[in-house]
Amino acid sequence: MQLDFSELFLCGDVNYSSDDLPLGALLSYIGFTPDTEMEELGRYISGSMIEAAFYIDRYARPTLATRGIMGNRVNAVWLSPDHRRLLQDLQNFGTVRKSIESGDMRYHFVAGYLISDSGIFCTLTLTAQTAYALKKYGGDALRNLYLNRFTDRNNPWYGATYYSETQGGSDLGMCTTTAIETEGRWRLTGHEKYFASNAGIADGAIVTARPEGAPPGARGIAVYFVPAKRTDGEDNYIVRRLKDKLGTIAVPTGEVELEGSEGMLLGEKGKGIYYAMEILSISRIDDALAAAGIARKALWEAYRFACKRSAFGKSIISHPLLARDFIELESDLEAALAVSLVAAKHFSEGSNSTPPYDDGYNFARMLTHIAKNMASETGAAVTKYALEIMGGRGFLSEFPMEKFHRDELVTSIWEGTSNIQALDLLELMTKKRTHEILYRTLGGIVSRCRDSELKVALTDALERTRLEVGEMLRSDVSDFYGKDILRALGIVTAAVYFQDAADSPAGETLKPMARTYIERHMLNRRADPELLERAVSLEWMEAGR
Repeated sequence: MQLDFSELFLCGDVNYSSDDLPLGALLSYIGFTPDTEMEELGRYISGSMIEAAFYIDRYARPTLATRGIMGNRVNAVWLSPDHRRLLQDLQNFGTVRKSIESGDMRYHFVAGYLISDSGIFCTLTLTAQTAYALKKYGGDALRNLYLNRFTDRNNPWYGATYYSETQGGSDLGMCTTTAIETEGRWRLTGHEKYFASNAGIADGAIVTARPEGAPPGARGIAVYFVPAKRTDGEDNYIVRRLKDKLGTIAVPTGEVELEGSEGMLLGEKGKGIYYAMEILSISRIDDALAAAGIARKALWEAYRFACKRSAFGKSIISHPLLARDFIELESDLEAALAVSLVAAKHFSEGSNSTPPYDDGYNFARMLTHIAKNMASETGAAVTKYALEIMGGRGFLSEFPMEKFHRDELVTSIWEGTSNIQALDLLELMTKKRTHEILYRTLGGIVSRCRDSELKVALTDALERTRLEVGEMLRSDVSDFYGKDILRALGIVTAAVYFQDAADSPAGETLKPMARTYIERHMLNRRADPELLERAVSLEWMEAGR
C-alpha cells in the first residue's frame, strides 16, 4: 500500500489562498483581489507542492552534472522529474509572468506568501527579478531578444542574480569581477561569485561587475545580463560546485566562474549599484512574505495537531497556557504579514521610479527593510515554537515541521542580514529623511482610528518612538543603535497598519489579533486571562473550508 501523505501532514485539505481568513482581509486592505488561478494555486500547494517539496528536500536534491557522455563540459543542474514538473506547474499559475506582463508586482508577492517554500520559491524569485531588470533597464533591443523568453507560457526561462563574492558578501563595492567592452560587446571575467543560487538552472543571470576604468567601491559597479549560453551556443560561464546547506535544498546554490563571458549592459554604467539594490528589493519582499508564509503553514499545522493531541485529560489546545501562546504567536504573525503586504503594495506602486528615485520609492524601500527584518524574526519564533508544540514529533525529519523551521531561518540572511537591513535603513534616514515621511503617514492613519483607547495608545507609541529614534539617530554612534531603530520602527509601523486594516470594511476578522498586538507591544500590559476569549478567533484553522 502506498503512503498517504495525510499520515505525515495534517493540512493537506487546506486552500492556502481562500481558507486563510487573515490573508483575505489584508489583501482587501491593500486593494488586491485574488483571481481564479490564485485560488487554484492555494489548493495546489497543500495537495501537491508541499509533499513534492518535502520529498525533494529529503531524497531528491539537485545535483551538478559536470561532464557529458562524450567528455564535454556540462554546466547544468540535474533536477528530479517531479522537481521540474513542480516548477513548471508554479510557472503555469503565473507566479512570474502575470506581474511582469502587467507591471503590478503584487501577484508575484502574494504568490510568494502562498508558496513560501524558500527553496522552491527562490527559483521563482530570481526569475522574476531577472525579468524585472530586463524589462525596466534592458532597452528595446535586449527586451525584444530576451524578455518574452521569461514569460513564455510553455517553456519559460529561469533567472538568477550573481552578486555576492567570497571576499565581499553583502559589500557589493568589493566586487572584483571585471567587464571590458570590445567592439561594442562586453566581456566579464571573475572567479569569486560565491553565493549563486539557481546556478545550473538559470538560462540567464543579472551579474555585477566593474567596467574597465570605473572607480573603486560601490559607485564603480555596473549591472549586466549574462545568458547561460554564448551566441555560438557554448557555455558562457562555469558552475564550479554546489554547496551543502542547512535548508532551502531545492534551490541549487553554487559558485560561478566567468571567463570572458558575454554580457549586456543594463541601464547606465554609473548607476549600477542603484539597479542592483532595486532588484534586490524584490527578493527582500519575497523573503518577508516567505517568512510569514512558512510561519503560517507551521502554525496552522501545529494548531490542528494541538486540537487532536490530548494530554492530562483534554486536548492540549484547551490548556490556557498553550491557548495564550497561540493567540500571541498569531497576533505577531498577522502583524508581520500586514507590514509585508503594505511594503509589497508600495514597492509595486513605486517601481516606475528610476535613480536617484522619488520619495514614493524611497518610502517603499524603507518599508521593505522593516518588513524583512520583522517577518524573518517573527517567522523564526513561530516555526521554533511550532516544533515545540508538536514535541518530539516536531523534531523528527520524517515530518515536514522541522523543514519549515530550517527553510525559514534563511530569510534573515538572504539579501542582507538584519545588520545590513539596519544600516541600509540608517542611510535612507540620514540621506533621504524617509522617517519623516513614515511619521507623517502613520500619523495620518492613526488619526482615523475608530477605537478611542487604541487611538490614544498608537498616538503615544508613535510619539514615543519618534523621540527615541531621534535621540539614537543624533548619537555619534548611530550605527550602534541601528537594530534598535529598525525594531522600534517595525513595531509601531506594524501596529498602525494592522489596526488600520482591522478598521477597514473587510477587517473584522483581524480585530482580536490587532488588539492583542497593540496591548502587548504598545501598552506593555501583563497578559490578562480575558485574552483567552480571543481563542475562538483561531478556530478557522481547525475547521477548514
